[in-house]
Amino acid sequence: MLNPNDLSHSMKQKQTLQEITTIQEKPIQDRLRNASCITVESAMRNKVNLNVSWYDVHGQEQNQKYSISAGSVIEF
Repeated sequence: MLNPNDLSHSMKQKQTLQEITTIQEKPIQDRLRNASCITVESAMRNKVNLNVSWYDVHGQEQNQKYSISAGSVIEF
């Protein structure tokens, strides 16, 4: 017999696993193509830290941080 408490626990477990799943890290070139916002977090000598935000297929905002070293070339 199916216990409603077991079903509720199973649904909560599934939701928790979905929340824990992290975004797949991709190269900055790929993220920039889909970016909704690019924020310069800091600019120091020989290094710039960026936070790139985009919306996933579910419409939820995601972000990933990047460090760019001096001499790096990025195409937009």
